[in-house]
Amino acid sequence: MHSSRRSYTKSKSQFEKISIEYHPLAYEEVTEAANFYESRQKNLGVKFLNSVEEALKMLQSNPLMWKADSIGRRKYHIKRFPFQLIYKMKESNIFILAVAHTSRRPGYWKLRG
Repeated sequence: MHSSRRSYTKSKSQFEKISIEYHPLAYEEVTEAANFYESRQKNLGVKFLNSVEEALKMLQSNPLMWKADSIGRRKYHIKRFPFQLIYKMKESNIFILAVAHTSRRPGYWKLRG
């Protein structure tokens, strides 16, 4: 297993060109979560999506900073919401496997990659 902090070898400028791709189910998860929050409070869904965007920018600036499991999956906790981005590096892309609630159905996304 790699230590994500020790495996960081690229400069920030190299990471800025990284694109983001979503597993189709992960894209559905982020949409469903945003709709849920919006149904509870006006603009809360927008705040959730803004937090996801902030998280994605953080990942793009330094995707290897978070520890990888034995098959390269990493987790980033979204600020202000009980969700995490589960992702893998695929060539020069960040592939979002899941947008998972931190206390519901743990590990359901493991078969995605």
